[in-house]
Amino acid sequence: MTAETDLLLPVSSGNSMTRQPRYNCLTISNWALVVTLIIALIVDITLRTHQAANSDSDESSISPTTLNVVSQSTQPSTPIPNNRRYHATQFVSFTINTLGGSASHGECEGKAIDPTSDTCYLGDTDVAKDIEHRLSIFKDVLETLRNDVFKEDPEIDRDPRVLKILMLPEFFMRGALGAYSTEEMFDSDDDEEDGLLIQLSDRVHDMISDEAFENYLFILGTVIVCEKARDDLDGKLTADDLLYYNYAPVYKGGPGPVQKYVVLKQYISGADFLSRTELPNPSEYDMHAYAKADKSIILGETFAKRNVTVVTDNYLQIDGIEIGIEICLDHRMGALWSHQRIKRNDQLVDVQLIISAGMSIERGPNPIKPGGVVYLTDGEASSAACLRTDNSPYDPNHVCRDKPDGLQHLPHGGAGYSSFFALSGCIDMQTDKLLEGYYSQYQTQGCEYTLLTYGIDVMGEFDFYPPSIEVYPSVDLP
Repeated sequence: MTAETDLLLPVSSGNSMTRQPRYNCLTISNWALVVTLIIALIVDITLRTHQAANSDSDESSISPTTLNVVSQSTQPSTPIPNNRRYHATQFVSFTINTLGGSASHGECEGKAIDPTSDTCYLGDTDVAKDIEHRLSIFKDVLETLRNDVFKEDPEIDRDPRVLKILMLPEFFMRGALGAYSTEEMFDSDDDEEDGLLIQLSDRVHDMISDEAFENYLFILGTVIVCEKARDDLDGKLTADDLLYYNYAPVYKGGPGPVQKYVVLKQYISGADFLSRTELPNPSEYDMHAYAKADKSIILGETFAKRNVTVVTDNYLQIDGIEIGIEICLDHRMGALWSHQRIKRNDQLVDVQLIISAGMSIERGPNPIKPGGVVYLTDGEASSAACLRTDNSPYDPNHVCRDKPDGLQHLPHGGAGYSSFFALSGCIDMQTDKLLEGYYSQYQTQGCEYTLLTYGIDVMGEFDFYPPSIEVYPSVDLP
């Protein structure tokens, strides 16, 4: 398990902008060392906490000395089942604030402002430019991950039997108006006439088809789209006149036939849309559910034509790994557990994934097997990971929801949660110019903010907080 934290600010060459160090009392190299030691200490404390918590437990508990957190060179503790390609997973979170621009910092000039949150939608009203810009940020993330392998002490596990799971938060793709039109999802027989989101999908596929990403699963945040409920509607529309969709694209990386999924969000949250904008906020019209894909004139046909598996029950299998996946409020409502009870006879999953913007693991049931994990990436710029360490009968009110001791999670100052474990590395992204106008530069985020969620305040008084790539240690599959 690595404990290297990259908080260095590299000096660019050529015509690109050089960013100056933000720290006055320490040199950059010493600062990185300090944060490295802090994270190493957090991980050690977490392991010791589990050991202490389990020392007096009965034989039904998982041994605290085999917490299932494995190093990069560790051999699998048990043989890999025949239908499995991997023996472990590693969580990688691109942690960026996706809640919108800050009016108080001047990011909403000329834009409609939500009076409750004092925020606005960010992006370019030219949809082609908007999508291209957001794609360039994702490309930066991929390049960072690709280059990590060349480090002497890489953050990413090199073992090909470890499935790396890269997650982006909810709202990563929602555009300058709060949603894209489903017309951008039109898949034409002529590629040049494809909708812009279809063109984006093709380019993403080309980028992740590289051998460097063969052992990656990508959950690319969420995309929000809408369309008129009927063709005869015209003039000023209300939320009742529109079909709203919020879905997470899921891809398995590497060359060869691509595995493509979309996970549809079921429940509309009050945070999904801003008020007093051009796009009506469905929450103000007492709308609490997103539309079904088959209601759309375009989506159902496009997904079928492109061989995309539409996930409506929060469950999928990737190379023999049973994965549950929920989007924000769906987790709070227990969507995964409800479907597992109804459709799969209370079957538990190996890995549970939560993509959100204002959610936490402990706020919903986590139906994972003993030794299973829950990973969360949140658009409030946080990530979290929880390991189930007991062998007791599953209790939806207990697993990853207890509050006795252990690693603290959001909200800061709240009770601790016993089964959470810390990240092993954090890389601040140098994307300040790419963020401008598309994602807030003033909302709290970055490696320093992550440490704050662990109760360690090293943030200082900075005006700008970069997004970060947060890497967690590899964890054996159940």
